[in-house]
Amino acid sequence: MRTVLLSKHDELYLEKCAQENQFSYGIIVGHQADLTKSVVVHLARNNEEDADLEDLSEVRLTISDINSQALASQWLSASKMCPGSFDVIGIFVSSVRSDVVNEQSAEFKNAKKLFSDIYDLLLKSNSSFGVYTTDIAQTDFVFLSYSLADKKVLCKNYSYGKHCKKTYFTANIKCIICGGTFTNMEFRFVDKPFEWIQLECSYDFDDVLPILDSSRRVNIEDQFQSMIVSVRKNLLASEVFLQNEVVEDTIDLQAYIKKKKTKVDKLQPTSTTGGTATASSNTTDSLPRLASEGIIGGTETIRASIVLPMKCQLSKPTDIKVREFSGTLHMSGIITSKVFCNPRNSIADVKRFLRDDVLRSLITRIQVYCDGLTDPYVTNEALYISEPPRRVFFSLPSEGPSASVGAVVQFSEYLFRGEAPTVVVAQAKQILDVDLDPETISVEAEGLPDDTHFNNCKMDADCIDDSGIMTSSMPKPELSRSLYMVGIAVALLVLLSSVALHFVLAER
Repeated sequence: MRTVLLSKHDELYLEKCAQENQFSYGIIVGHQADLTKSVVVHLARNNEEDADLEDLSEVRLTISDINSQALASQWLSASKMCPGSFDVIGIFVSSVRSDVVNEQSAEFKNAKKLFSDIYDLLLKSNSSFGVYTTDIAQTDFVFLSYSLADKKVLCKNYSYGKHCKKTYFTANIKCIICGGTFTNMEFRFVDKPFEWIQLECSYDFDDVLPILDSSRRVNIEDQFQSMIVSVRKNLLASEVFLQNEVVEDTIDLQAYIKKKKTKVDKLQPTSTTGGTATASSNTTDSLPRLASEGIIGGTETIRASIVLPMKCQLSKPTDIKVREFSGTLHMSGIITSKVFCNPRNSIADVKRFLRDDVLRSLITRIQVYCDGLTDPYVTNEALYISEPPRRVFFSLPSEGPSASVGAVVQFSEYLFRGEAPTVVVAQAKQILDVDLDPETISVEAEGLPDDTHFNNCKMDADCIDDSGIMTSSMPKPELSRSLYMVGIAVALLVLLSSVALHFVLAER
C-alpha cells in the first residue's frame, strides 16, 4: 500500500489554513522516495479564491465551490517551479467542519469529480508542449483532507482511469463513466526531519536543427516544439555521470555515498608518530583534490554530468537522408540544473530526475517566452533572435524547527533580462504561498547571454540580404554608448548653465 510521509510543520499548516479561512484548498508538492513511499515537500494554499466570498464570513464554502480552473493553473505554475525530483502529487482541503473527512459524505464524492476536472485541464494544457518528463506521465495522485473540528486527517490515493468496473477510453485516456477512483493509502506525520541530498549539473546546448516548413511565414512555436522533441530524444539516449564516474543504476544513493566515503578514506595518506597513526594534512593538501572529496554528508553537492552520444550513433545508417530545408534553428546556451533526492532513491531515479529537470526547465522557458509573443509568425528570410528567460533559485523560508536536514530544498523561477527579483517574490507568494526576501534569491546561477555573439550573427546576415533581415530586439553596444555620452554631455551643460546663472544673480 502506498504511504505518504508528512512533517509536523505540514500538520500545523493545515490547522492554520482551517483557522484563518474556515475552508482552504491547495496543492501538495512531493517527492517519490521509492515505489510505495512519497514525501510531502510543501503544501501551498490556493490564493485565487473569490475575494467577494472571502469577505462574507457566513458563506459556507464546500469542495463543490472550488474553482478547478484556478487550482489547475496553480498546479501547472508550481510544476514549473519544482526541481526535476519534485512534482505536484495531489491536492489538499482544510476545513473547520468534519464532513470533509467523512467518506460517506457528499464532500468526498465531490472530491472525485474535482480531481477528474483538474486532470482533464492538465491534459489539455500539456497537449501543446508535452509533459515535463522523460518517463511516463503521472496517473496516481494524493487527496489529503483535514478537519479542524475532529483534528482528523483523511488521505486517499486517486487513480485516473484505473480500477473501474466500466471503463471507456477516448484519445485523451479519459474514463467517461467514473472519472477515476479513490483507494486507501497510509499516511504518517514524522517528527524526524527529512534528509535531502543535492545534485547539480550544467547542460550545454549547441545544436542546429533544420526548419522543414516551406511556408513564407514560419510559426516559431512549432519550431520550438521540434526543438523539445530533439532534446528529449537526446536526453533519453544520454548517460549521466556522478562525480565523473559511471555508477550502476541498481544501487541507491545512500550506498553510493557510503562507497565513495570509504574510497576517499582509503586514499587519504597517514603518518605514524610515536606508534600512533594520524592523518597528515600537509601530505593530503599536496595531493590533487579528488572530485568526490567534498560530497559526503552535510550540505555539500554532488556534481553530475549529462553526456550525449555522437549524432551518428542516434540514427541507423539507413535513416540518414539528404533533404532540402528553408532555414535552421540554432540552439545555444547552458541550463543549470539542481535536484534534491532522498538517500533511498536509486541511482536510476537520480539520473531520471536530472534529465527531467533539464527538460522541464527548457519547456518552461519556451512556454514563458511564447506567452509574451504578440505574433508567433516570422518570415523565413529573416534572422530572428530569441532570448528566453534565465533561471533563478530560491529556498523556502523555514518556520520554527527545520523540517529537513542536509541540503536546503530550492525551487526556481524565470526572469527576463531587466526583470527584478521582486517578480519572483510575487510569484512565490501567489503560487507557493510563501514570503520571500528578494536578497535571498540566487540570480547568479545562470548568466546573461553575450551580446557580441548575437551582433556578430547580425553582421553575417547583413551581408546576405539587407532587405530580408529582421532587426534584433537586443540593443546595439555602439548605440548604447552614444546615448550614454549624449546623456552625460546634456547633464554637464545643464550643470554649467545653473552655475553661471547663480553667479549672475549673486552679482546683482
